[in-house]
Formats: sequence, structure tokens, C-alpha cells
Amino acid sequence: MAEIVLKAKNTILTHHLIPRGCGVLVGVSGGADSVALLLALNEIKAELGFGIFAAHLNHGIRGAEADGDAEYVRRLCGSMGVELYEEALDIPSIAADMGKTLEQAAREQRYAFFERASAKLGAERVAVAHHMEDQAESIMLHLIRGSGLKGLTGMKHMRGNIIRPFLDIHRSEIEAYLGERGVSYRTDSTNLGREACRNRLRLDVMPYIAEHINPSVTDALCSMAALLRMDEEYLAAEAERALNAAATETGYNRAMIAALPLPLRSRAIRMAIERAGVYSDIDRIHVEKVMELLSANTGASLDLPHIAAWISYDEICFGKRTERKDWEAPFVFPGKTSFEGGCFFAEYAEGGIIIKDSAVGYMDADRLPEGIVLRPRREGDRFHPCGAPGSKKLKAVFIDRKIPRDMRELPGLFHGGEAIFMPGLGISDRVKITVDTRKTLRVEYIKS
Repeated sequence: MAEIVLKAKNTILTHHLIPRGCGVLVGVSGGADSVALLLALNEIKAELGFGIFAAHLNHGIRGAEADGDAEYVRRLCGSMGVELYEEALDIPSIAADMGKTLEQAAREQRYAFFERASAKLGAERVAVAHHMEDQAESIMLHLIRGSGLKGLTGMKHMRGNIIRPFLDIHRSEIEAYLGERGVSYRTDSTNLGREACRNRLRLDVMPYIAEHINPSVTDALCSMAALLRMDEEYLAAEAERALNAAATETGYNRAMIAALPLPLRSRAIRMAIERAGVYSDIDRIHVEKVMELLSANTGASLDLPHIAAWISYDEICFGKRTERKDWEAPFVFPGKTSFEGGCFFAEYAEGGIIIKDSAVGYMDADRLPEGIVLRPRREGDRFHPCGAPGSKKLKAVFIDRKIPRDMRELPGLFHGGEAIFMPGLGISDRVKITVDTRKTLRVEYIKS
């Protein structure tokens, strides 16, 4: 067994990349790296108990040359008896439509293609052929762009269902392996141009450093990344512990987040944003803005990519921000008045009952005015809290009672600009139960 195959096998076992019985999809471009990966995994699949498939994407960038790559991959897979999944996309058009660089669009579309291919073939893992030189280049690019610690840790052996069995192998070992096996491969002409940053780094910068500064620059950068990864994992674990301790039902205790040391605070904020469902487009400037928001007054908010952050008294909250729609529906009683997100259920009850649950209102049915509607709050709405000396603007009552933002967005029962019943606040003094009450209406807000 060739040395490179033994290294790949050791990487797979050490990092638990491929469980027994697993199907592995190998991304095969036709270049040396991916061809060698396909051959190496094919050599050890029986021993380690997994199956392999191949996937090839024609990016629609290099015309006849790309068509030749596709034909080469077909012949290779056919000779090995490996099932192949293919697609062809017009990446330049997709990049233009999305307003992204060709490199960004190609990467996104490639991984989306892998997901489709995996689903079609029933593969649980996707193997890509990144090696040590790729790792070193990525680290250098992150360093040049001013990355934080996480960016300097480089690529992981496994991220989600993506695995990198060649991440501990040099490019020179890959080429030697193919030479020993007498296997040819395709060369992507776009990798020879110096327009792209990564190409210039690979063709000019890294060779210069190796010749004039450190001949083992690739090994040094990969070793550094491994050490930094341990530091990053420790800090991330501490930040997660702190974030969990600060978690509330609707957000996070902002004083506890603000009190964290900066390395933990920034990581905790990124984790909170990820927990709210956003995993991309969050840069350092966004995290810094959230840190500033921690000391703002209640009601302050911040728009972030795909999400919003806001202060609600002692909490900082994260969530999707949607435009408030103005609508109204006649209040049905007895019966159910539904809306997107829940309903208000009304039924007659016996006697005069008072309850402290602000999601349930017991009202004097005979004091209810005609024409009550269910709707969201509007600017200028007023509310007379039960037992209060008079009415106030509904917004002011929310602030006085420290009602969280998500509760403020719930609809309520209104008569004109007067709130009759609001979840979180209860009923209006106008319809309260008295000793003279003869008929009681019970109204409950039920979340769907």
C-alpha cells in the first residue's frame, strides 16, 4: 500500500471521518488531487467498510476544456466501476445574477451540487481533496485579510458531512502517487493565471517564502493552525458555557454578556447569532456593533445581515425582523377568532372571576362595546389598565410594564383606538368584572 494511502487511512481513523457502512461521495474535477483521492479511497474502501460514488460538476467556464474534463472523469469512473453523478451549470451567469465573484459563486454552487448528488446517490459523507498546500494557502489568505483566531485555524478534517482525508498530505506526495500508478490527470488552465488572489499566492508568494525565508513554510503554517485550533476550541467552549448561563426565555442577560472578557464576549455574540439561524455574512464590524448595543437603552435595535438584535430591558435578543402588517378581523364571541400565529378563544363563564394570567381575560360581557376587532397595535392606540386612574398611550404602558418586544407584537382586541384586551397586559378597566356583573366572557390568547 502506497504511503499516501496509509496516511489517508490513518487520517480517516484518527478523526473518525467515515463510519462503517457509510456511502462516500468523492468530488472529482479531473485534476491530480481529486483523482488521487478517488484512487486512494477505492484502495481502502473494502478494509474500512465503506462505499464510494463520484460527482463531477462542469462549471461552464472553460468551454471545450471543461467538456474534456467531464469526459475524462466519465472514463476514469467507468474503468473503476464507480457510479458517477454529473451536472453542468453556467457559473458566470449565476455569479452575475447574484452579484458575487466567480470564485464565490463557484464555491457555493459546488457545495450545493454535492448536496444534490449525495441525496441522489444516498451518500452520508462528501470527500474533497484539500491537501496541506491548500491549507497553508487558506491560512495565509486569512492572515493577510486580518482574520481572527478562528480563521487562522484553517480547514478542519471534517465540517458537517464534508471530509478531507488528504489534509495531512503534501501535493508532491499526490503527484508521486499518480506517477507510481501510471494515472494521468487534467490540468485546469485557470489555475495558471495570476488574476485570482489564491493563484498569485500559490504561484508567487509561497514559492518565494519557501526559497528565501522558510523552506518548510507549508509544514510550519499547518502546525501553527493545529496549535491555534486547540486554543480556539477551548475559548469557544468557555464562551458557550457563558452564553448558556446568560440565556433567558427570550434572549440573553446583557449584563452577563457585557461582563465577559473580550475574547469570550465576541465569541458568545457570534454563537447567539448562529443560534438565531444566521451562519454567514456576519463580520467583525457586526459583532462590534452588537457589543456597543449591550449598553444601549431598552428599545434600541440593530439591523444585521438576515437578522436583528434589540435591547429589551435586561436582555439582548436576536431574531428575524419582519415588517408589521396592518390588518383586522371582527372579534367573534363566543367562538374563535384566528390569525396567523394563533387565535383568541372566547366563551361565557359563570359568575364574576378575576385572574392574574395576562394571556386570559375575564370581562363583563354586558360592558363590551359593539364593533370590537382583533388587530395589531397602531400608533396612537391607548389603554386603560384595570384599576388605573386613567388611560395612557399603549406604547407607554408596554414600557412601564417592561413587556418584552415579542409580546408587544401580538395582536389584541380593540374598539377604535382603545385596547380592550392585550396579551401581556390583561383587560381594560372599561370591561372589568364588578359586583354587578351578570354575564362573564372569558377570552384566552392561544399561540399556534
